[in-house]
Amino acid sequence: MRSHSLKIAGIGAFMLVAITSPKPSTAAPTEVVALVASNAKAAFTEIIKDFQNKHKGVTVKASYLGGAEIGKIVDEQGEADVVLVGSSTTDKEANLLGPTTPVLRNKEIILVPKGNPAKIHALKDLGNPGIKLAIGTPGSAVGKLASQVIQNGAGAYGFEFVKAVRDNVKVQAEKGSDVVAAVGGAANAAIAFQSDKNDAKYFMIPIEDKLNVVSTYNMAVTKNAKNAKLAEDLVDLVQGSKGQAVLRKFNYMSPK
Repeated sequence: MRSHSLKIAGIGAFMLVAITSPKPSTAAPTEVVALVASNAKAAFTEIIKDFQNKHKGVTVKASYLGGAEIGKIVDEQGEADVVLVGSSTTDKEANLLGPTTPVLRNKEIILVPKGNPAKIHALKDLGNPGIKLAIGTPGSAVGKLASQVIQNGAGAYGFEFVKAVRDNVKVQAEKGSDVVAAVGGAANAAIAFQSDKNDAKYFMIPIEDKLNVVSTYNMAVTKNAKNAKLAEDLVDLVQGSKGQAVLRKFNYMSPK
């Protein structure tokens, strides 16, 4: 009887421990918040996969935005560990960013639908009557660079060229991806980035080097980063040989 009572007491004690013992805590997954220029989405998505494979339990939360929007978030010290954006934005927000690392260069091209129905063969043709042009908004990186190209064209084709092109602008968008998406719909041409080249969807018309603009894109860890060390690791990956190989695959030029 005594043995039976001891067994019952033992079971009761075990159940009490099981009930009162706290459950093991499950650590929240670590997250790196990245603000990335929208034109780099395809390449950066591939780079993220490699980064997450090497950093188990770490998730990169990327938002693909226009340069002006990234600058605004940084300026307001919003949630961000690292940015990949044009040098004009990193220069402007330098006091809120750590050291900048050039990771890629890009230049402008003209995209038209397959078949080129508007018969565009050079930058000069963007001023022809009936052209429906898509460019970036004045505050966006893609818009500023397109404006520089158009202004450069004035030296070759005269000031009337600038007015004719401006009159042909039918679509303006903050994000480069939205500028490109208009081709074949609301627009029959767009001034876009070389990295937007897609032979399956569009016909690409190069812009002469003397009229073109080459832009540099930087990465930087924000000064209010919650996961600065992981953000630095991501920068290292992008500027390293593997990251650069991915960027070349998507038609970006090396940062040097």
